[in-house]
Amino acid sequence: MNASQVEFTQLLTNMGAAPAAPQPAGSPPSTVDEMRAVLTALDASRPRSRQTALGPSELGTPCQRQLAYKLAGVPRQPTGIPWAPMQGTAMHRLMEEALRHHNAQLGRERWVIEERLTIHPGIPDIDPGIYGHGDAFDTDYGMVIDWKYVGVTTLREVKRQTVPNEKRVKPEYRVQAHLYGYGHARAGRKVRYVRLVFLARSHDYNDSAEWTEEYRPEIAIWAIDRYYATKDLIGPNGLNLAANPGLWAAVPAAPGRACDWCPFRRVGGPADATGCPGNADQKIDKQLHGLIA
Repeated sequence: MNASQVEFTQLLTNMGAAPAAPQPAGSPPSTVDEMRAVLTALDASRPRSRQTALGPSELGTPCQRQLAYKLAGVPRQPTGIPWAPMQGTAMHRLMEEALRHHNAQLGRERWVIEERLTIHPGIPDIDPGIYGHGDAFDTDYGMVIDWKYVGVTTLREVKRQTVPNEKRVKPEYRVQAHLYGYGHARAGRKVRYVRLVFLARSHDYNDSAEWTEEYRPEIAIWAIDRYYATKDLIGPNGLNLAANPGLWAAVPAAPGRACDWCPFRRVGGPADATGCPGNADQKIDKQLHGLIA
């Protein structure tokens, strides 16, 4: 350490700052690689990554087997950094900031933002119930708003007309919106509409799209009923999968394109306590079929 470095270190000490850490030798490592580890650790630390209770975003999956895997706490297959969901989280924070700013501009609470909703209260010490955080609720129109941050493929699907004046959306998205509506109704609000807003993952906000329909509580009730029916199916009084992992194939599945991004998709063999082959194996053993009501 030369005289100038000694003088600088003494100056930092006098100012109450700790001396700088010694710099590592050699050329710097890849920041992309370092951030991969940092982002993975960050995602694992988030409450959403650690939670075991299911919320509205998961109850609408067409595949009951996927729902059962989540309820049973089966570890998800490794997928690397959930980059798209992380971007979605960042966009949700931006939209929350925007709506709070709009409320301040209006001088009133038009938007109910990121409120914790009770979908089903459960039973103390027996059932945890079903809860969720609604993105936004427009009190002027009695309308649920749920943000989706999506790419060009999803936007193309949403914008494609299937019948006049109707746009196609994933069933799990639709169910999720109605479950939020159910939660807002339980909170005493008059719910008239549910809306999915598909924010474009591109340079142009104008690529975004939306889907709206009248609120239908029966859709939410169906999802809640199926949730509890699935708990009964896999529990001690049903298939008792904890003791009989060989019966996982008896849980109804919905093989299709969605299998490609299912968190429990794994190659080879029938469905068991480690995962499911998805659309690679669409057969259910006939001897087990009678167990499915």
